[in-house]
Amino acid sequence: MKLPALPVLTAIFAIGHLDRHVLSISLDKIGLEFNLTDLQLGLLSGLIFAVVFVLFGFPVARLAARGNRRNIVAVSAFVWSTMTLIMGAAQNFTHLILARLGVGIGEAGAVAPAHSMISDLYPPGKRTSAMATFSIGANIGVLLAFLIGGIIGQLLGWRWAFFIAGVPGIFLALLLRYCTDEPQRVDASSNSDEGSLFLATLKKIRNDRGLVHAICGVGLTGIVTFGALAWNPSFLIRVHGLSQAQAGIVLAVAIGLFGGMGTWLSGRLADRLGATDARWRIWLVVIAIVIGKVFSFGFLLIDHRIAAIGFLLGSATLAGVFWGPTFAYVHAKVPTEMRPMATAMFLFSFNLIGLGIGPTLIGFLSDQVFAEHGSNSLRYALAVVQFISFWGAWHYWKVARTMDAQQTAARPA
Repeated sequence: MKLPALPVLTAIFAIGHLDRHVLSISLDKIGLEFNLTDLQLGLLSGLIFAVVFVLFGFPVARLAARGNRRNIVAVSAFVWSTMTLIMGAAQNFTHLILARLGVGIGEAGAVAPAHSMISDLYPPGKRTSAMATFSIGANIGVLLAFLIGGIIGQLLGWRWAFFIAGVPGIFLALLLRYCTDEPQRVDASSNSDEGSLFLATLKKIRNDRGLVHAICGVGLTGIVTFGALAWNPSFLIRVHGLSQAQAGIVLAVAIGLFGGMGTWLSGRLADRLGATDARWRIWLVVIAIVIGKVFSFGFLLIDHRIAAIGFLLGSATLAGVFWGPTFAYVHAKVPTEMRPMATAMFLFSFNLIGLGIGPTLIGFLSDQVFAEHGSNSLRYALAVVQFISFWGAWHYWKVARTMDAQQTAARPA
């Protein structure tokens, strides 16, 4: 029996984020067991993963431009799931680093081929909502990460959280390989005169002002996104006195349910508004970022626990709005054969800048700049990093300035 690809890809994307972010809810317990500083924990959750993720992303994207994308995603899911299991057996900080590197290598092979498949399955008029549907896999994965990491981690220990998180990806890898089809490539001709797909795609992005601003916008947005994902659990535990399980449940509801709903609805809204004026797809991102910061500062700076959680729900609802419109815009601007590599380059920006800098920067600020504030050091570190979002919003605004009303509204795939 053959299954539609989008739900299976979305499930795999969800498990990828489960395996990636189960670490976040476990940071305090891991830090206590191995006597690690916030900076070391920030490196483990951020830069160490990001470096291998982006380095392996480019060769995988090149392979996906000509090879079987379904099989690439399936093998990648199997690899990162196995490494998640191994991470649960780590005996020291070095073991954690090596296993985390393995998770990053595996996850590097998932998103670019999946995006390419989705672009071939859906026309431009439905592509933003399809990308947004795929993107809510991240919210589902974070929901599962915080639930499993929070509840299982508190009841059975953080190692069991990793063991449980590592199993589903192996099953889904087999399901994708044997129960879905590789989609036919749409307009897959390659007439570039450059000898390298990487260089050809880089030239395309470099020579397009809109794409340059978009790649800067997604990278800066990633700093805040990954910083919050890594450290919000510890913030709730240290500042608001929640247990690991309570923090996991709160963040699962906020990011998993409210964030997923916001990402999916914003994709549908972007396609509806963009049908008559394509610039609305990007304007929606700018509006969401700016309004979202009001909620973010409320969450971080208000001492009342219930009020802070209420602001967190609003912030999480708007946090993923940028996903669908960004990659739909990119895929509408580049030829079909460049889509996997273009996705890899945008993920390079999102992950190396966002994941590489965000958690590590917050750990550094908490340890070195605001250490004298005790348990509030993490609060102020998270709040300062929020200002970077406005820089990202400015780049998205510049993207919209480069567009005309019908730029992508009716372009054929």
